[in-house]
Amino acid sequence: MIPQQQTRTIMKRSIITITVIAFALLINIQKTEAQQDPNFTLYNFNMNIINPAFAGIKDSPELNLVYRSQYLGIDDAPRTISMAYSKPMGKNIGLGISVINDRVFVLTETDVAIDISYKLQVGKETNLYFGIKAGGGFTNIDLTRANATGQDLLFAENQDFFNPHIGAGSNIQNKKFFISISSPNFLRGERYIKQGNIPSAAVDQSHFYMGGGFNFFLNENLTLTPRAMLRTVAGAPTSYDVGASLDVQEKFLAGVNYRVDEMVAIYGLFQIIDKLKVGAAYDITTSDVNLVNDDGSLELILKYQF
Repeated sequence: MIPQQQTRTIMKRSIITITVIAFALLINIQKTEAQQDPNFTLYNFNMNIINPAFAGIKDSPELNLVYRSQYLGIDDAPRTISMAYSKPMGKNIGLGISVINDRVFVLTETDVAIDISYKLQVGKETNLYFGIKAGGGFTNIDLTRANATGQDLLFAENQDFFNPHIGAGSNIQNKKFFISISSPNFLRGERYIKQGNIPSAAVDQSHFYMGGGFNFFLNENLTLTPRAMLRTVAGAPTSYDVGASLDVQEKFLAGVNYRVDEMVAIYGLFQIIDKLKVGAAYDITTSDVNLVNDDGSLELILKYQF
């Protein structure tokens, strides 16, 4: 049992620590060029992809597989596949591994990362988690698919890059609420661009995420969870997600999500058999992209709890 005064002191220090981390990550993001990471609608069910502090926080190992097809009906539109596995290692340590493959037109990128998290109890029912992410991204740009002609040096040969990744995050978990702050990658990386007639390398992506939610226990069978998420990367508009989900006996969940000026999504998660859940989300674009394609985007997830 943690004394009440000690609990308050730990909570106060934890809040200060998270605030400092948030500002440090935000400052780092503002110093980088824009390059968007893959967008997921069902990120709430696969959080260690964007926040390593979620690695191994469940009582048993978990495997998540996700497939996303963006802008259905458009050739060479973004297609993303991800795999994330995490497990608790002892009392306070969590371990995770993730692989993300993202394809769009001539660009293919595969990110591989290992996550380590540490749990600190800050209250009777409240835990504070810290996590670090380390890995790298393999980028291939197949310029032959661009069908360019002439002597433009930018299209003279295909390009391959490897960029190391280092990220960090934290989250507070309580039965009634949760808060998450993270940046999956701090480091600058190379990406091929053109300056005049000379090919050159550019700064790659760095993203900052901050979000949270609150659980309303309507009765012993129903839980309503409103949530919000902010994502920012320098050179691109800040993205805001707001939404809510209704969980029925932890066997069926339905929800809606609105990304301001971008899309609205509906999603569901179903327990098929013991330990296995499958889910799907359908996005309806609300931005100007809708003028080109109004078929939306589809995302699928499979979750297995060992």
